[in-house]
Amino acid sequence: MDLIALLSQESVIEKEQKKRHKFVPDLPELEGEATRAPKIKEHLFFENKDIYISKHNRYAAYPEHSHQFLELNYIVKGECRQIINGVPYLLKEGDILLMDTGSAHSIEALGKDDLLLNILFNNKSISINWLMNMNHHDSILYKILLTNNPLDTNAANFILFRNEQNEHIKQIINNMADEYFFPKVFSGKIISSYLPILIYELARSLPHEYSETFSKKDPFYEVLQLIDAEFTTLTLDAASKRLNFNKNYLSNMIKKRSGQTFTELLNEKRLLKANLLIESTEIPIQTILTEVGFSNKTYFYTCYKNRFHCLPSEVRKK
Repeated sequence: MDLIALLSQESVIEKEQKKRHKFVPDLPELEGEATRAPKIKEHLFFENKDIYISKHNRYAAYPEHSHQFLELNYIVKGECRQIINGVPYLLKEGDILLMDTGSAHSIEALGKDDLLLNILFNNKSISINWLMNMNHHDSILYKILLTNNPLDTNAANFILFRNEQNEHIKQIINNMADEYFFPKVFSGKIISSYLPILIYELARSLPHEYSETFSKKDPFYEVLQLIDAEFTTLTLDAASKRLNFNKNYLSNMIKKRSGQTFTELLNEKRLLKANLLIESTEIPIQTILTEVGFSNKTYFYTCYKNRFHCLPSEVRKK
């Protein structure tokens, strides 16, 4: 039996919900006259586990609730309608919803062909902000967002990853689910080994997701996105034409919003990327400086020394 076939089987609660056409509580917090958005406690799920995976029961709407831990919803098949922090969203097959502590959501009734996995993380130190901080070191957009903290906290405690962006993440989740629902020798160890890989893949995917979520057609954030995406060749003239703004206006706006010039932000991105490659790869430094957009070796070394207070070769020795 494969994962889809297993998840398609009706659970006891699903059979009851299908028969009664109403929600059957599966947790103590949801029984009786529960308060609005009761908070689900972690002790219900984690006994010597880093991660808890379950199928969401079909055939009845699930009431609004929140969690004391990071939760990931994965649409294995079909679709799912949810209301997250008061806003309706349609999730389709392959979509991933990552919800931080305090994010409240309710789930409309799933049909027979709709399969949703709930994945809960035991480690409460893992959060969306923590994932952002893992990745911001090579992103100008992250650097500005985190420095200025302009995020609406009611909107920033969940992220929706659309299916076209997440092939690696989907494969990891499927592998973890296979080990979880079809346990074999070493399955627990394998799931624990997959967990940091999943976390790193989520962190690596965040720049695209957050740039989509928070740009809101703000030309300042849009130019930051352009710098992050096209830093090797981008110029102020090209950016102003792409965004349909006067070059001087765009230059002044960037200076006012960031405290830096366009060139300074561009060089910052190139240096951050160069430093990441120097720290994490064995690519020759000459190749790196060319790849990130520096054409003059002396200028690169001067900028690098001013930014990181050491030379690339010294970083490599560490």
